[in-house]
Amino acid sequence: MTAPATVASRRERLAAVPIYLVASFQGPDADEVLGRAAAASAVLLAEAGAVAVQLRLKDVFTSARRALLERARRELPAGTLLLVNDELEAVFERTGEALADGVHLGREDAAALSPRGVDATARTAAGLSAARARLGRELLLGTSTRTLAELRTVLAAGADHAGFGAIGASATKRDTKPADLVELARCLAEFPDVPMFPLGGLGPENLHRVAAAGARRAAIGAGILAARDPAAAARACLRALRGAD
Repeated sequence: MTAPATVASRRERLAAVPIYLVASFQGPDADEVLGRAAAASAVLLAEAGAVAVQLRLKDVFTSARRALLERARRELPAGTLLLVNDELEAVFERTGEALADGVHLGREDAAALSPRGVDATARTAAGLSAARARLGRELLLGTSTRTLAELRTVLAAGADHAGFGAIGASATKRDTKPADLVELARCLAEFPDVPMFPLGGLGPENLHRVAAAGARRAAIGAGILAARDPAAAARACLRALRGAD
């Protein structure tokens, strides 16, 4: 008798993701953004076997994030890992059931979750620890890093993956400074099994820079989702990460 297939955990699925799509929603453009994310996700699932999509909304109520998560779950291809930016509670329905596979918390968002009285230098780590306790062990917790020291800290606090950057100019964060690719290489060398996603201004034309530092993953927003043909851009990004370009 053949043993039943084992269902991969969220962490195992994330470890197989080469391209983490960051879908930014601004104004009444949800139809177009979701359509582009669906087209790119279908390509990445077919050609790489895994994809993650982060829904990025700023200055909205929890209910708006939850509603978009519900819609994205219906419209993105089955098998897509779905994460939400900024807000821990948006991951969950009012009943407590998970709407998303996880959350990405930037430094300030994580620090806001820290208990009162925590020293300012430790607030981000304390907030990530609180988020991990709320999420449990199965849901994904990502955050932002720029140095090996930061990466060590956030992993110890409970993050299971991280964005690294910004590598280049970002369409959504215009005040960022370029991160050090040598530092990226150090992070990848010390933590080869941690999903690290270089991010910020990346697309088919410059992914060779992070590939040269040893990265085989990347988080990409406008480089795919603002392209004339998101599916073709997703294929080009895969080729660049794999060293074919």
